[in-house]
Amino acid sequence: MASVFGSRLDLLVRLIDTTTGAAVEESNVLFLRDGREVRPERKGRGTYIFINSGREDFLMRVRVKGFDEYETSVSYEGLDPSIPECNVFLIPSENTSKGEKLLGLSGNLPFLESLEAVNLSRIICFANEYDPKELKLGIFGQMGGRVYLYDTFYGIPDADRGSYERIEVLDEITPQSVRLRDPLEKELAPNSPLMRVVFGSVKENGDYCIRVRDDGKDVKYLLRYTVGGEVRFKTVDFRDVEDVDLSVVPEIDPEVEAEESSEIPDNDGKVGE
Repeated sequence: MASVFGSRLDLLVRLIDTTTGAAVEESNVLFLRDGREVRPERKGRGTYIFINSGREDFLMRVRVKGFDEYETSVSYEGLDPSIPECNVFLIPSENTSKGEKLLGLSGNLPFLESLEAVNLSRIICFANEYDPKELKLGIFGQMGGRVYLYDTFYGIPDADRGSYERIEVLDEITPQSVRLRDPLEKELAPNSPLMRVVFGSVKENGDYCIRVRDDGKDVKYLLRYTVGGEVRFKTVDFRDVEDVDLSVVPEIDPEVEAEESSEIPDNDGKVGE
C-alpha cells in the first residue's frame, strides 16, 4: 500500500525592525519553542516558516544579533487557520551600530500589558473615506499619486488630539484603498492622517522598553499603553525621558493640547503651521 506524505505550514513568522518597519535580514537567528531550540525554514527577507511542527500554543523566544531578545505567547485561537502568521517586532539593542542613534524609554510598571507609540509629525498618508461593510479604507498621499503601505499597523489620531486608534492593514484593494482586519471604533474624520506604529516590549513582571531612532528630527511621540485593561496615552519627548512616569495617569492640559494640535494635519490634508 502506497503511503502519502504531506506537509502543513503551521506558522509563518516575519522579523521586523520596529523602529524602521524594515525586514530584519540578519542570518544568525535563534528560535526557542518553550525553551527548546527549533529550526524553521528561512524564506528570505526576515521570513521563516514552521512546517509540520504542530499547532499547540507555545512560548516563542527569538534572539537576533543587534536586537533585544523577543518573547511572545503564540495562541492559535487568534490566528488565521489557513496561514497562521506572527509579526515579531524586534527592538534594536542600545549598542547597535546600524542606522541613527537610538533613544529609549524603559522602566517597570505592574499590570502593564502593552506599549507602543506613533510620531504625530511623521505622516505616511491620509484617509478620506471608510466603508464599514467591506472594511475598506480610502487613502491618498500628501503630494497625490499612489500610496504604498509597507507596514501593517498604523495610528489614526482622534479629534481631541489626545489619543489615537490603532488599525491593522490586511491587504491592498486598489492603489487608493486598503482592507482593514477590524472595523474602526470611531467615526473617521475627513482627511485623517496615518502614522506607523512603533512597538515596545513588556515582560510579565512589568519591565518595559521602547526605542526610536534619532534622525535629528522631531522625536516627540504619543505613547499608547494598557495597564490592567485600561488604555492610556502620554506624550513623550524621547530626548527628555528622565522624569517620565507611566504610573501617573495623564491629565489633559488645554495649553499643551493646543500646542500639540498644531503638529497634526488639519482638514485640508496639510500639516498645520
